[in-house]
Amino acid sequence: MKRVSLVLAFLLTLSLACSLTSLSEGTGEDGAPSTPSPQSEKRCGDGVCDGPENPQNCPADCTAPVEEAQPSATATGPEPPSGEPQEEIPPLYFFYVIHTHAQGDWLPYEGPPLLDLNPTTADNMLLAITGIQEVLDRYGVKGTWEVVFGTAKGLCSYQGPNHIFRQLEDAGHEVAVHAHRTEDIDDAYQNLVNDCGIIPVTTSGFIPEVERAGPAGAQQAMIDAIQTSLALGLTVGTENLSPGGGKNPFAELCDNQLGVANDMWEQTGNLMFPWRPDYINGNICADNPAGQMVLVDHVSIEWKLLPGEGVPQALSDEHFERLRLMFDAALEYMETRRPDRVAAWGFVTHITEYGSGGKAQHPPDPASLAALDRFLAYVAEKAAEGRVVFATASEIAEAVYPGVVP
Repeated sequence: MKRVSLVLAFLLTLSLACSLTSLSEGTGEDGAPSTPSPQSEKRCGDGVCDGPENPQNCPADCTAPVEEAQPSATATGPEPPSGEPQEEIPPLYFFYVIHTHAQGDWLPYEGPPLLDLNPTTADNMLLAITGIQEVLDRYGVKGTWEVVFGTAKGLCSYQGPNHIFRQLEDAGHEVAVHAHRTEDIDDAYQNLVNDCGIIPVTTSGFIPEVERAGPAGAQQAMIDAIQTSLALGLTVGTENLSPGGGKNPFAELCDNQLGVANDMWEQTGNLMFPWRPDYINGNICADNPAGQMVLVDHVSIEWKLLPGEGVPQALSDEHFERLRLMFDAALEYMETRRPDRVAAWGFVTHITEYGSGGKAQHPPDPASLAALDRFLAYVAEKAAEGRVVFATASEIAEAVYPGVVP
């Protein structure tokens, strides 16, 4: 009788264990009963993940291989940036114009006869030029060095055949003409050709003549300067003719419209699209495809005048920060508008603005050159991203209108 009781107890225990196992297979992760699917009659461990089986309650059947269970983000999410969208943004042509003179177009000579050369003045001018060049060459920036008649003759005579302007050209820079009077254009050109062996194609300095002529004579003064330049083979001009700043009368004369679609000047400080002024019909404001002169516009000099400054001081980070804001605006214009033609942005300084004294009495201030370095380092970062192309003024003109440069 005892043996029968033991057998019955054993069978009862086995039945209870099987019931608990069945209950365990029918509950979810939180212990609540789950309703099995009619198709799910198979059990965990049969090699098929079906019905209520999932990786939590049946890892033997439902756990996928590691490479499938944990797919990489790049496989299912957006692909990482490839650089192609950025390439769709057209690059901005960047140029830097250096007015290579001091206060007195005869310097480094003592006076207009260009007879007595002051070696200290010449040395300080050379130190400024080479100091600026060193910064530009560090980042691959191409300068457009615009030279007046006295500086051309003086420095080339002072240094001999391997003069500074030859060195600049050999390094990929451009040497150009600068004049403050129309009658001085020829002198500057001839001195570069005869004393330096340089044949320039770019000129500048129209605005001083235009300012002297006043609103009534501005158009004719500009036309005279252009025609004088063209007669010498100078087919590219750098200027600041953008409205604002009160530096020229063309804002009013042209109703703030110069060239074609140059509506960005309030943000960028310059007219980004070079144009061929219609000197043929007496309308500098309009573009004329028949014109031979191409104007490449740079930022005016107002950025160099901080609040309270009557005359430009030695350039500093504060000055270049103002310039950077306009440069950034030009980049933003390229990104948002994406023009289908060449656009350029540039700025201008004098060699004497990297130190104290406007007559090259002193060598350049290293702190000013360091400020230029930091600004160009920022620009170079944009060039490395493909947003900027470094060029000279004549290279920009040729890119816009092939064949304009002789």
